Amino acid sequence: MIRTHVLDSGTTILIDEMRDVRSFALGVFVRAGSCDEPPARQGMSHFLEHLLFKRTRRRTNAEIAREIDRLGGEVDAFTTKEYTGFYVHTLDAHFDEALDLVGDVVLAPAFNASDIETERGVILEEIGEANDNPDDLVHEIFIRSFWRSHPLGAPILGTARTVSAITRRDLYAYYASRYVPRNFIVALAGRVDASRALDAIERVFSRRRRPWPSSRPRKTDGARPRPYAHVRLRPREGLDQVHLCLGVDAPAQTSRRRYAAALLDIVLGGGMSSRLFQEVREKRGLAYSIGSSLNSYRAAGYETVSAACAPRNLPRVIDVTLREMRKLKRGGVSEGELARAKENLKGGLILSLESTVSRMSSAARQQFYLGRVERPEELIAKVEAVRREDVDAEADRLFDGRALALAVVGNVDRLSVSSKDLSGALSAGRD
Repeated sequence: MIRTHVLDSGTTILIDEMRDVRSFALGVFVRAGSCDEPPARQGMSHFLEHLLFKRTRRRTNAEIAREIDRLGGEVDAFTTKEYTGFYVHTLDAHFDEALDLVGDVVLAPAFNASDIETERGVILEEIGEANDNPDDLVHEIFIRSFWRSHPLGAPILGTARTVSAITRRDLYAYYASRYVPRNFIVALAGRVDASRALDAIERVFSRRRRPWPSSRPRKTDGARPRPYAHVRLRPREGLDQVHLCLGVDAPAQTSRRRYAAALLDIVLGGGMSSRLFQEVREKRGLAYSIGSSLNSYRAAGYETVSAACAPRNLPRVIDVTLREMRKLKRGGVSEGELARAKENLKGGLILSLESTVSRMSSAARQQFYLGRVERPEELIAKVEAVRREDVDAEADRLFDGRALALAVVGNVDRLSVSSKDLSGALSAGRD
């Protein structure tokens, strides 16, 4: 059972006591992501994630680095479209030191102008590296075009232009508006004494002082983003393979349809027995890797198929992928496919219970999106409750062709397919 406590300040604390391990995972999740940023300052959430490790009121960058190494295990951070996470995974004997370090990093930043310029250079290199990686680039091109009129479509890293424009005042004002107690979720899983840990976390998260005058936070657009059908090509010489990302609209994290969509995703391209892997790789040898992914946020989600193939195979990979979507739309899934998909999804849920990091992060995400943490038994029951007709209805919704989009990166001059062709392919005649 996860113990939930809300401080008077609004900070939510989740503690999952696990007595059969020797480690713990502690995470601080902040409601600050790329969809909360003004368009001209895209990348601020990620910029802050970097800077908070540069300097605090009590520690220099070198001192932070030495403490991280001394703790052993893992200390890291990440930024998403809707929140930023900071976490530590180490032995139970280091709980007090780990809590003090993470609390200091998140609550007491003291980065200066020099730190900002150093880290700006690092982030610009990170953006360049992402642009050089065709897997990352094709997905970024897809989502920026698919949700081009909504903050969820904004790049998490920002762009070279927006990152170059961010100032120290921008960063501290953004920190003051987003890093407030009501936006914190502190999640802990592992070998700890729940009562003692709660007291310690409460002491740390009750001593915060603002480093900068607060500003009015930007009101996040809570409306569901409109998906746009599109075809985008980014020619890239020197690549042996063409990378593609084909996607459609999908349910949000809060949707009751999310379990049916997750099972459909597994049937379509979620493993070696999936339809796409069998048809594209095993039967035809058109690609080494192909798979699908369901990505869900508070307001919306999207389902993508990603693959890499030789340029000559690109038309056939697209054609076979569309054909399998069309088959799922018309014929639905078989009872055998549904049973295997359920076992796959339940297996992943159960195996994640053996990891302190997985349990910590899962609890925080559920609290963030659902406002509560569901017991494993509840999750498994919801998977089991999905009927074949539920998955078939989801296939009919997702593969209706109205917002089908494609992004391609590779050594090709042009594409022989248009948005109209993609849409029409899902309503074509007999296979």
